Amino acid sequence: MSGRAIKVLEKYGPMLSGELARRIEEDYGVSNTTARQILSRAKKPVNKIATLSFTKNQKFFYLESQYMKQKYAESLMKAIEKDSMINWIYIRAFQNQYGYVSKGILPALVAAPVKNVKGHKKHERIIQDLLKCNIIEEADEEHWKLCDWVPAAEMNAMRSTGIEVVKKQIVHDFAGWARNINMVGYDSAKTLFEEAEFANFQWAFSAPSYVQPLYNMQLEKNGFVVADVFYGKTADVEDIRFFLDKISIIRRFKKLPVFLPILLVESVTPEALAELKKQKVLIALIRNLFDEKYTELLADIVNIFTHASAIVSKNPTQIEKLFAEIAKADGKFNDIVGDLFELMVGYYYYRIGSSFLMIGRKIRIPDSEKTNELDVLVQREGKVIIVECKAKHSMLDAKFVQTWLNKNIPQTRKWLLNQYTDYKNMEFQLWALGGFTPEAEQLLKKAVDSAKKYKIEYLDRNQVMQRFREGNVQHAIDLLNQYFRN
Repeated sequence: MSGRAIKVLEKYGPMLSGELARRIEEDYGVSNTTARQILSRAKKPVNKIATLSFTKNQKFFYLESQYMKQKYAESLMKAIEKDSMINWIYIRAFQNQYGYVSKGILPALVAAPVKNVKGHKKHERIIQDLLKCNIIEEADEEHWKLCDWVPAAEMNAMRSTGIEVVKKQIVHDFAGWARNINMVGYDSAKTLFEEAEFANFQWAFSAPSYVQPLYNMQLEKNGFVVADVFYGKTADVEDIRFFLDKISIIRRFKKLPVFLPILLVESVTPEALAELKKQKVLIALIRNLFDEKYTELLADIVNIFTHASAIVSKNPTQIEKLFAEIAKADGKFNDIVGDLFELMVGYYYYRIGSSFLMIGRKIRIPDSEKTNELDVLVQREGKVIIVECKAKHSMLDAKFVQTWLNKNIPQTRKWLLNQYTDYKNMEFQLWALGGFTPEAEQLLKKAVDSAKKYKIEYLDRNQVMQRFREGNVQHAIDLLNQYFRN
């Protein structure tokens, strides 16, 4: 019976089971029941995707010979967009961030619960489904990325980082605004990268509120303010679907506290605005909530991350202007100073001179499908320097250092030998603003002494500051002094 399914799939290409059954009915004049029996009994080379959820319990059918071909990719994306809304929302989240999303904030950009909600797949389950279907993959320990065959306007890890940095700043400043007007409890807000949960879903912002009408005076029970953020383009209805779906789902919960949903957004289409108003949510346009100068600075941050290498090398005044503007804010942008550390290191190497400089370079590990990101790559005085930048306040531990020494350096060195055959002189540096635990420092000292084919160097905050002083990178010094202010 598989023969009929094979011929239809050969003729029309991969498709969902509903359409496939209809095609079998039409081409062979059989009943719908018979067509579905043919599909249920179909064997290889007929295959189906059983992990992705489609409407009406449909499955996506294809032939082994069609797997990962252009027609397969086009048909699967079309089927997901039309009949698998939750998976399409995930794909849109990646597309809107240029192919990359931090694992920590992805649950806040989609509509799947992080805890059990009857009738809805949890976030971790959907991630596993997308991984199995080769729709996403692990870019590194902290990021997921779209696989190369999935349509995206552009794959750009640095622009994605810039957008996430800006989103984090917007939510941080919204939290300060809400706290200052007493909308939420003082220092009670959770924001991006802090697992801001409410009603078993993750949001960009969540905080209890003790003001009416959110606070129930009779029951003496607080309500909540929840918010999500969209940034990087004018949001259309599909872009905000993740937010609307979360709202729609939790409104059906019994005994749910009163809550105020807010969408922080750069701009929206008239259709998206109408849908948000229909759902009775508060729309906070960033330029209205703050001011034009603030929105211009956010755009500058994204632009500088996107073109970091070129700007540092060819138009460093943009970096200097950004550092100066943030420094003048007197700590307001402290949350993102750490994210700018790579730019500071790159700018330092520009100041002291380099023949080539690259920030945030993604490399394919030789003999592997995985990638690594090189924070800063410098060619200087006949030497290739790779800098790993860590801006955490906490000390780096022995586990991290072991991974850097025994995994990252060998993999990167192998890539370098393939790319830079004229540069046998290599140096690997670890710049850590939080310093190192005694155990980590002991490992590093031993590695420095034993390394023969390349040089290893490691710097703590004081040594970083000394380098910046030597390079006359005063704005970076000012920012780091604010960042570490107690």
